[in-house]
Amino acid sequence: MTATIRPATPADVRPLARLTSTCLGTYREWTRPDLPVPDPVEEELDWDVRLARAGAWVRVADDPADGIIAVVAFAPATASRTDSTPVPGLAHVNAVFVDPAHWRQGWARRLLGLAEDAMREQGYERARLWTAEGSPAERLYTALGWTRTGDRDRHPRLGGLTLVKYLKSLRR
Repeated sequence: MTATIRPATPADVRPLARLTSTCLGTYREWTRPDLPVPDPVEEELDWDVRLARAGAWVRVADDPADGIIAVVAFAPATASRTDSTPVPGLAHVNAVFVDPAHWRQGWARRLLGLAEDAMREQGYERARLWTAEGSPAERLYTALGWTRTGDRDRHPRLGGLTLVKYLKSLRR
């Protein structure tokens, strides 16, 4: 692991959008081959919003040769995508992406560990994340102590791809 972990900045928006698009493109391998590819402009806007959100915490793994190879982000949780009512004590992990060329090197595990520590330091008691149903990431989340709740949602920009919710207690 030669990459350094650092806070993301607005200058990282374009590389983060590329990373996200690359990772979401791999979904076609284990789900539907016709899954729509995210629009790069929409991905950039999404990262602009993530970085600007109050309470946002975003860290990237920045490799000298490959640029940004991984990212994790969280912010205060809201009731739902359409209801911005804050949920006290709950953090929402809104991004965990690792470039496929760097899979199975421990980046997701390491970045999620740092995020969980930061959530605890900020006083969060629980964390929530959503991931695509059937994704390889589900095994990782389970191994790291996340629990699948049974709640489902549909990804609004990925052709209605089914998402599943995971929760984790941050209490030690």
